[in-house]
Amino acid sequence: MKSLTLFSFFLTTFLTGLQGQSTEQIQQLAAEIFENSTAASEQEPDFSSLTDNLIQLYQSPININQARREDLEKIFFLSDSQIEALLYQRYQLKNFYSIYEMQSIEGFSRQTLEWLEPLITFGISEQLAPGRFRAKGDLFVRAQTLLETRAGYRQREDGSKPYQGSKIKLYTRLEVQPVKDLKMGFIAEKDQGEPMFNHQIGTGSSGGLLILATGQGSQTNHCGSVQNERRSGPGSADRYGAHQKQCYHIHPQPPGLLPSFLSASEYGGLSGVLMDFGTRDLSITPFISIKKVDGRLDTLDNGSTIITSLKNDGYHRTLTELSQRKNVREAVYGLQAKYHLNRFMIETGYLHYHLANPVLPPSEVYNRNYFSGKRHQNFWVAGEGSLYNLHLFGELAFNPNGAPAVWGGILLPVKSVVDLSLGYRRIPMDYRAPLGAPLTEASVPAGESGLYIGWQMDLPASLTLSAYLDYYRHNWLQYQTSAPANGHDFLCVLSHQSYKEWENTLRYRYRNKTINLTTSDRGKPVGKRTQNQWRLQSRYHTAANWIFTLRADLQTVNRPDRPNLPKGFYLGQDIRYVSDNKKWNITTRYALFDAEEYDTRVYAYEPDVLYSFSTPAYYGRGSRWLIVGKWTILPKLDLWARYAQWQYSNRENISTGHALIEGNRSREIKFQVRKRF
Repeated sequence: MKSLTLFSFFLTTFLTGLQGQSTEQIQQLAAEIFENSTAASEQEPDFSSLTDNLIQLYQSPININQARREDLEKIFFLSDSQIEALLYQRYQLKNFYSIYEMQSIEGFSRQTLEWLEPLITFGISEQLAPGRFRAKGDLFVRAQTLLETRAGYRQREDGSKPYQGSKIKLYTRLEVQPVKDLKMGFIAEKDQGEPMFNHQIGTGSSGGLLILATGQGSQTNHCGSVQNERRSGPGSADRYGAHQKQCYHIHPQPPGLLPSFLSASEYGGLSGVLMDFGTRDLSITPFISIKKVDGRLDTLDNGSTIITSLKNDGYHRTLTELSQRKNVREAVYGLQAKYHLNRFMIETGYLHYHLANPVLPPSEVYNRNYFSGKRHQNFWVAGEGSLYNLHLFGELAFNPNGAPAVWGGILLPVKSVVDLSLGYRRIPMDYRAPLGAPLTEASVPAGESGLYIGWQMDLPASLTLSAYLDYYRHNWLQYQTSAPANGHDFLCVLSHQSYKEWENTLRYRYRNKTINLTTSDRGKPVGKRTQNQWRLQSRYHTAANWIFTLRADLQTVNRPDRPNLPKGFYLGQDIRYVSDNKKWNITTRYALFDAEEYDTRVYAYEPDVLYSFSTPAYYGRGSRWLIVGKWTILPKLDLWARYAQWQYSNRENISTGHALIEGNRSREIKFQVRKRF
């Protein structure tokens, strides 16, 4: 799976104007950061963690005079060098009293301070006169459906239907904080086509979360089913640009390292108990999780049951999919310890993974590096720290199979002019981490090595240049690549903002990757596929109510076996209006696209209701129109409505199989209610 954070340094395009914005605009920021990462992912990313994090920061700002490095790392647009400069400046001054005093921090631009201001407090008034805590809660209820009927809902000749449920998708989410140190939550979702509350299935997916923070001895306790934003897996890199945090975790990340959040995702996450013991400088976090997961099972000739693969799409619509629901028992337990010493942090941990049945992947040669068996163990040692303005970080991750996986790097600001980041990774062929969600080039990164270089620099005329180059090499076969191979990924962004109301961005990306070629020759020869992607975006904010965003994309693909492939085009216009009293707003988009080649499809984040994300592929030829509105009916009572339509000019039908829609038009409606109390 390609890194879901590969494009996160484009957030500079979207962060301006965060102060005073509503939570749905914060959600837009969260999703736009990741919109293009969907192109390289096998499934729709779950942005809930980033949205939760931003909304919590917006609603409960960080006390900048008491924050530790872990707290500041939640503000993801701060680089490690900026965080280190802030901590050092605070060490010298003891306290900050206003945002103006922070102008002297090395590497903090005016724009950074504008983004930062709504997310922090200075804690002075709170220390003198602590306020009284008031219980609070948040309830969401959502329903959506297609107006057209897919083939899976139609009766067959024998009277049966492929999909066992209705075409309505339902979602509910409840979070309650009855007292200051206790948070509780519940979430449930039924996907389109899934049955609900019958003899086959209770509900599509559900989960709960309880967090108790005592502040003494056991600092925090987590109990229930939670989803974690895990930067995990062998060689999983949060590949930010030079001005972003360079986080890299090659071990399976335990749930305590990053904050838990509610998610309707049925793949990943843990269900159990986590406890965080320790002091401000030393924390020890044991955890245990026991739950059922989806799997594709098979029976061998000797009668034993094996798992051919774990199922991660979350669909339970057909009888086959229902038979694969929660049929494998998974147990995870382990321990993590972290120690802070001045400007350095050391972390170590152990994780044990166990399945009720052994995994035995299909016999294809490229599956050699996949996890197999019932049990696995991982152990890791990691550290990071700063010397002057140089930030160092690294990890060693071990498993019983052999040599450790290695990651290391540095971040170096050069006279507040250029920020540089360097990283090196090497994952041995026999390294495994079953819980890993690898964010390297390959979905199974065993045998991958690579070198990453990222930089950002401010130019004259209000210009900013950000870029990275990632070179990688695979020492074994990969899916659709029948030979050891190498490649590289280059991305460059030029941003211009002469004044706050108008932003312009030009982006270019070049990818060179080895793939199998389509040929009649014997064997499976490989060759280089190159992709060129250009994007121009301009966003204008009027003084009061209007925001206009124009975006144009051009993508080309070249490969030896298919010369002269058609180009991909996208042209979209967004218009947003917010009423004077802020009680209602409306956003609309109209887009034209022509991307008949699958490799030139364009991904674009779409306006949606809060906690619902839409980053579809604009693939084929046609138009896209949508409109979404929000109305605050009463104080703390919000209503959303959304209508979206695809219209294709080169198709008589949309999709295939059970998802087939007869005709060239697809329409969807969605409603959501939110009650805060």
